[in-house]
Amino acid sequence: LLPSFAHYLFNLVLGTPALSYIMAAAAASTSHQSYGSTFAPGARTAPPPLPASAAASAASSARLRPSSTQPLSTPAPAAATAPDILRYGTRVGIRSCREQRYIAAFQKEGGFDLDISGFHPFRQGDVANRAADCPSEWLLLHYSSRQHRGPVRIGDEVCFAKELTVAPGDESKDKYAYLALGATAEGSSMAPVVEVRESQELTRWTIGAAADSSSSSTTTSASAAASASSGGLLRSATPIVIRGKYSECLAVGKPLVMAGKGPATSTKFLTPSRLSGFQLACRGRDLKLPELHFRLVKAGVPFEVEPRRLSGWLPSYEGLKSDPTTDLGSMSLKEQELSLLEDVLFCMLGADGAFLRQVDLTTTGEGLHCEGLTDVKYQIQAPDDADPSLLQFMKQVLPLCECHATVQQFVVKQGQFEFGMVNHALCAALQELLKEFTVRVGQFETSLRNGRLSLSQLWYHIQPSIDTFALLKRVCNQVYGLIGGSVLHGIEEVMTRSSLTAAQDLCEHLLQQASIPYFDMISKWIYDGHLDDPYGEFFVSENARVRDERTGGPAADFWQRHFTLEERVVPGFIVSRREKILHAGKYLHVYYSSGPTTPLPETNRAHFQFSRKRNDFVEAIDAAYTRAASALVALFMRPTPDGLDLPGRLRSMRSFFFLGKADWFGQLLDTASTELESPATDVPLARFEGLLDLAIRTSSVASDPYFDDISCVMHNFRIEDACHRMTKGHTLPSEDQDEAKAAATSSSSLRGRPSSTLSAPSTSTAADNTCVKCFSLKYRTSWPLSIVFSKTMLLKYQVIFRHLLYCRYVERKLVEVWVHHQHTKEFDQVRASFSHSYSLRQRMLHFCRDYIYYVTIEVLEPKSHQFLESLKNMTSIDEVLRSHEQFLDTCMRELLLTGRDNLYRHLSKVLSTCLMFAWKLPRSARGLDEEDTQQAPDYSDPSRETGETRMERAKQKSQAVLSLLSQKQYSKTIGKFKDIFESQLQGFLRQIQQESSTRYEHFLSNLATRLDYNGYYTSSLSATASMGAFTSIPPSLAVSQQPSRASSPGRG
Repeated sequence: LLPSFAHYLFNLVLGTPALSYIMAAAAASTSHQSYGSTFAPGARTAPPPLPASAAASAASSARLRPSSTQPLSTPAPAAATAPDILRYGTRVGIRSCREQRYIAAFQKEGGFDLDISGFHPFRQGDVANRAADCPSEWLLLHYSSRQHRGPVRIGDEVCFAKELTVAPGDESKDKYAYLALGATAEGSSMAPVVEVRESQELTRWTIGAAADSSSSSTTTSASAAASASSGGLLRSATPIVIRGKYSECLAVGKPLVMAGKGPATSTKFLTPSRLSGFQLACRGRDLKLPELHFRLVKAGVPFEVEPRRLSGWLPSYEGLKSDPTTDLGSMSLKEQELSLLEDVLFCMLGADGAFLRQVDLTTTGEGLHCEGLTDVKYQIQAPDDADPSLLQFMKQVLPLCECHATVQQFVVKQGQFEFGMVNHALCAALQELLKEFTVRVGQFETSLRNGRLSLSQLWYHIQPSIDTFALLKRVCNQVYGLIGGSVLHGIEEVMTRSSLTAAQDLCEHLLQQASIPYFDMISKWIYDGHLDDPYGEFFVSENARVRDERTGGPAADFWQRHFTLEERVVPGFIVSRREKILHAGKYLHVYYSSGPTTPLPETNRAHFQFSRKRNDFVEAIDAAYTRAASALVALFMRPTPDGLDLPGRLRSMRSFFFLGKADWFGQLLDTASTELESPATDVPLARFEGLLDLAIRTSSVASDPYFDDISCVMHNFRIEDACHRMTKGHTLPSEDQDEAKAAATSSSSLRGRPSSTLSAPSTSTAADNTCVKCFSLKYRTSWPLSIVFSKTMLLKYQVIFRHLLYCRYVERKLVEVWVHHQHTKEFDQVRASFSHSYSLRQRMLHFCRDYIYYVTIEVLEPKSHQFLESLKNMTSIDEVLRSHEQFLDTCMRELLLTGRDNLYRHLSKVLSTCLMFAWKLPRSARGLDEEDTQQAPDYSDPSRETGETRMERAKQKSQAVLSLLSQKQYSKTIGKFKDIFESQLQGFLRQIQQESSTRYEHFLSNLATRLDYNGYYTSSLSATASMGAFTSIPPSLAVSQQPSRASSPGRG
């Protein structure tokens, strides 16, 4: 409030006229150096005394006329978006209208104490226990839909919840306690309590409008009228009643001091502040009782009752020279002019005069623009015999009075706490302009008292003020109901639509003043990583429900959703730097949360100030972004203990998940072969943990500094399902559903069987519930490395590892077949009979080894090296995240896991057939080995075996082999596997050809050339019936390539 008006009220008691006081205040005031002292752009000092011979016209005076070709629109914001409208999901306080205290729930052992002794719930940040630290804070939720976030209306059914502290990962406990009705100790009535009763109707409360009474204040009626005009939307200042299930309302009960005298209640341990409170009761249905009236006010926002209109502080015509009962026609022309001048000066200050009265348009509904400012209209109530020329001059002055009253109305309404600091700064700037205009009116009155002011002179000198206030009115209408960056954007829009330089200078001044708190938010955010936004004005919003891994939330969700960008509230002058501002603060927030040992380099904080000619703040924002981005990247790239050693972590991931150092993998397959072939439900995870640890510690990866972070896990989804979901753009399947429970018990089992199986014959070793199909590695990371190694990224690593494990397992089983075939090569008589089996096994082994060579040597190794090298040139952690995701997506696409479902389906069929052949062939020869063991003599002592005995044993075994080969079943099995393998391989190559003809990619041509080297399949198999319409691979796929060592059967 202006101090001069407080002084004025003191003088009013002594009978001092208002204009005389303003004249004295103007005479005592010093020269103002702020903008617009004369209310003409460019003027900086108070005007000299008005000359008596001032001209009646002001054609040459400077005017601020808006461009006629660009009319300004006055958008009226929706009622539901006003800052003082309450919305579901908002933290509120329940304030008693009679006692001005808040309903508070004080946590104790086993429950809560509920009374009306709390104070306003100011912002307390992310406290550890909101139920204990914020007793008067409640979460306002819709009763029927707890996730609803719309506006609250009169008549809605709501519930009031207290947020309880729940340990991370503990989903069994309740998150909220609710304000409910409970039976009293006597059992004869109901009283308010706080209990966990989410599904019961006793937690339902109905918001009702408080009825007017004789003791109701004008502000109560005004608040109720405002809510009624906005369609029943609930505002912070609206008195309400809160009805329970049985239609009784919450009410103020007895004082706690009196209640503590009874035997049932003890107040011995209550603090003095609580002892001054009252009990909370539930009684009464008379809506006029003041003890039933409450207000819901926003937590963290200071609350005040709506202030009175500024015009109510100024006197009316009583005691002044102008008297409405006086007949103007009986006065002389000079006296009429003096009386009308006195009325005009009063109207310039927002007060009604004797002959100039403000028209109340709210009764008829005219002048209302939804939730916009109310149009102010003045009406001349002068007798008919008044001088027409004087009345015409008064009509020309009325627009200035109306615009001034509108600006006053805007300052009163938009200057409330709910509208935020940007509006506070804008209203302060407007108040300075109003104060200077008040001084100007005081100077006019000085000239009037000295007999040196006429209506024509007044009209001449207020020309700049008329245009200035017209511009201010357009600004007020443009930004009314908006907060934060939307206010700045609205002022900037008015400035850009104004064609005159003087108008743009005035808007620039308002922007400079209003943007000071906004630039302070930006400065704290980009230099400290601290989001100081108590009123929700900043375009960077924080979602407290999305937490990092330190508080039980996934790191990927925290990075992407904890700090978000609100595009609609970004001011136009920083829209080009909005992304850099968001990321600069986010980088520093993560940097400081990791507790770095190396401090950030000191920097000179730039002084942000808006200027339409110079954008110095743009350069400062760029410098702050570079500082924050380089600091976080350096933290990730530096080796331990000063950094997080991201390159070392990535090399460790390559060694384990991509089998960069695979000697540990071979040892694991040797020691865990039995477990891998067993059903996943039969093998405890702890056994795999021990075998994995043994394999790692006896291999070259034992020197890896991060091998302790490697563990194993059993997945309950198939690789095919994961690849299909990734191809469709869906989220990846989750890991074992009982992983948390398994970690607590140090054992795990696969819960249930997978939904479907591969397109291979159903056998015990090829079924999808074997450990070889479910086993995978798990990597443990801590904050903030979990941002890079998020759950989605780790699942991609695990899918690649599971695919490599399966391919290596198939290769290993085929090598076992090769070892079995070595025992038959000593029989010269039957060697030719095994040629078909040898050839088929060799082609299968050649296919598996060539594909594994392609996966490891041509895809994973070069892509890993390129990614690690690219880390040296990255300037932000977002580039690291994008490059990391692109690297994994490229690897999975070139491994045929994603992007092309048909290719992976054909590849899976070929691998399944190879595995089935490797499993079936030794089983067919198992009877031969048993028969040979029974018939052969005992030659356990090598010294007793001679050449003749060896020849005899070879002869007997040769006869057994011939007997086996003579059976049709064996030959039929080999022929069937040969036909299936060749048919599936042809389909695989045919699909590669089709994909390459549709969209050429080099990795497909490399894979096709390696699998069909020298056109073997396209030439030797083209005549077979199974080839069908298969054609040769086009020259575009025939990349010149030397044969690899994979074709050697002894590799491996």
